[in-house]
Amino acid sequence: MWWFGIAAEGRTAPAIASVVERHVVTVRKALHRFLDGGFEVLADAPRPGRPPRWKREDLHALEEMLDDSAARGVTWTLPALAEWLRRERGVGLHSSWLSVLLHRDGFRWKRTRDSIRHQADPALQAAAWKRLEGLRLCG
Repeated sequence: MWWFGIAAEGRTAPAIASVVERHVVTVRKALHRFLDGGFEVLADAPRPGRPPRWKREDLHALEEMLDDSAARGVTWTLPALAEWLRRERGVGLHSSWLSVLLHRDGFRWKRTRDSIRHQADPALQAAAWKRLEGLRLCG
């Protein structure tokens, strides 16, 4: 932790906490741990609970697949992505949790529109509008 140099300059824990944007209690605990055992004791302890079902490699594989799909114009839903992970990588994730993981990695998306307007022939559209103008009953 680079801010131990600030502590060596004689600054107080509240001053260090404001510089590193951490709570003063967190800074004090880290300083006491450092003074008691050096840098070795500062490493995070293992976290309790079940280990994650996914690995970073699984998300990288998903990212590569999405890049390939985007180049071909294929769109995916979150449930379909979760199913792909289950089928291809053996990773069972719910689509809502997959959404959280993808947002953490900077993925952004929006809902696709159900429209084929971009595929319409402009000449046919103009002819249809002309017919519709003749059918108007009011104003």
